[in-house]
Amino acid sequence: MRQTLDSLDEPTLSPLLESGKRPHFLTIASVMTPANVRALRLSLGTTAAIAVSYGAAWPMYFLTSLFTAMFLAMPIPWMGWKTASKIIGRLMTGLFFGLIISEFVLPYPLFCIPLYALLFFYIFFNDATAPPLATIFMTMGVTMVPIIGLQGIMASHFIVGYLFLNMTLGFVFTWLSHLIVPDSLAVVDPNAPARKRPPPPPIPSREERGRLALVSTIVATSAVVIFFSFNLAQYALAMIYICMMAGTPNTNASVKVMKANSTACLIGGVAVVVAYNLLVVVPRFEFLILLVLCFSLFFSRKITSGKPTAAAWSSGFTTFLVLLGSSTGSEGSASSDFYLRIAQVLFAGLFCIVGLIVAEHLINRRQYRVARRSQKREKAQP
Repeated sequence: MRQTLDSLDEPTLSPLLESGKRPHFLTIASVMTPANVRALRLSLGTTAAIAVSYGAAWPMYFLTSLFTAMFLAMPIPWMGWKTASKIIGRLMTGLFFGLIISEFVLPYPLFCIPLYALLFFYIFFNDATAPPLATIFMTMGVTMVPIIGLQGIMASHFIVGYLFLNMTLGFVFTWLSHLIVPDSLAVVDPNAPARKRPPPPPIPSREERGRLALVSTIVATSAVVIFFSFNLAQYALAMIYICMMAGTPNTNASVKVMKANSTACLIGGVAVVVAYNLLVVVPRFEFLILLVLCFSLFFSRKITSGKPTAAAWSSGFTTFLVLLGSSTGSEGSASSDFYLRIAQVLFAGLFCIVGLIVAEHLINRRQYRVARRSQKREKAQP
């Protein structure tokens, strides 16, 4: 295709363009842009993961499509199995520590809470040098295993095995999606200026990394204290979302971030309300797959648009998948239970946002006081 476009000269194209007829290959080139290829891969890969996992319905099956969507939404080529194995290894490390906490440390809160704070700080501080999304998965492993373990020690082993299974299958679907819909399908306009790949974001200084890690540690540890104190194992869905938000790299509490995350929760909530009510009318598996494909195409187009709101649409898509999976996984789920799940996600988002703002305010206030004291000491010296 690229050779065909390069070989056509202006005299060959001029009669076609003047006649108002658009050559077929030019129509294909205008459609198969890199952004559209990414959107197609994201929507088809997520739909395929949902079709297989929802059809088989193994425990916690909805996490397979969630992991697949998170991996495919990243604007990078297939990371390779070497990087994927590193991410899986980070999850297994988090699951291992979560299992240790659940079996040996959980009955001793005076030791458990400081241990959690140290683990969270270590995870968040090393986020800048970790593989993509590794921080989220390590945080999820450390927190979800003990929370589910509140229902019984065997539940901890249960969640360890199926979290590992769902993440591994998420990588498999991501790999297959890149094979079936590769980046080479995209047709690049030869007359368009060459797009330079954006440089990787700079790694923050140790001081900035420490500050961000401390903010996220305060939020995550506070959530763990609340869940363990009130035995909120039945609200584990909210904790999953808190892990996803608190583990976001370089998250600063600001009005802009608050607006983006609130928009994401609203987008995902509205979308899943529409999907849920349509499924109530037509409760068929084939209709579920078709519905998911339509929503995936809509979200994927927004995610790959390159606009500033793309991140909010990506978070909204994950919210949609979490709520859809947790709702379809409950037999005989009433509408009240469904809207209660939406309330859990909204509460988790609000908790993280408010927690980030309060934590940063306290840290910045302390740093301001320390700086003022240093200035006064310097002035007092002769």
